[in-house]
Amino acid sequence: MKNRIFSLLLCLALLFALSGCGGNRTLSGYEVVAKLNEEQFSLAFRNGDPLCDIVSAAMKEISAEGLLGRLSSQYLGADYSCMEAQSGALQELIDGGTELQSGRRFIVGVQGGAAPLCWKNDSGGYTGLIPDLISAVKEKTGWDVVYAEIKVEDVEIELASGNIDCAFLPAEIDQSEALSLSPAWMNNSHLLVVRQGSGLNRLKDLKKRNVAITDQTCEEALKFADEKVYAAVTVWSYPDIRTAFNALAAGECDAVVIDNIVSINYIN
Repeated sequence: MKNRIFSLLLCLALLFALSGCGGNRTLSGYEVVAKLNEEQFSLAFRNGDPLCDIVSAAMKEISAEGLLGRLSSQYLGADYSCMEAQSGALQELIDGGTELQSGRRFIVGVQGGAAPLCWKNDSGGYTGLIPDLISAVKEKTGWDVVYAEIKVEDVEIELASGNIDCAFLPAEIDQSEALSLSPAWMNNSHLLVVRQGSGLNRLKDLKKRNVAITDQTCEEALKFADEKVYAAVTVWSYPDIRTAFNALAAGECDAVVIDNIVSINYIN
């Protein structure tokens, strides 16, 4: 009974701490035991779509203006940006004959529940670093932006079906014949997080344990780090990071795979 009450108190404490997950809140009681991989984020478009060049040029200007770095520091606590900085990149495309199609509808696929990069606010809109960047792209292009929530593993399907024009996700997207990718705009890595005092001090300690993930990229990072450990763990999938940490606090799982760039919201 005491263990159940303790787990419940941990879970309630976590929910309280995350109730304002837009801010840079940190939680004690957790520690990183392994860095699983390194990766870079790119925007995805349909193969050959000129929108890729236009948005990439806009992002290069945003980087040159310092906004990309400032937003990264504001939301993530450090500058993880890596997009090439080029002033006048968009005008260079226009001078070369590219039409911006001002006023066109631009449907952007995003991933909610990934604070502080992107999450839904109380009014149902999207907030975070990625929506702020999309707003900056909108200002430069004059497009009418519409959001659509998607999963990382469905990027190709969503683009091919015309449901979205661009996937702007906090995830590394693999190159394929169906996609055109922008230059990388952000560096990231995946971390393995456990409860402090759990006795789990390294990746190999997770054998025959339960590991929480929130999307396919987390699972791929775990497999990349050690295939033998991956084969020996039970992977539980949760809809978002908050729910995964609730499970960790309650003892439903033994570890969580989390993106380094959002870790400031969840661990010290």
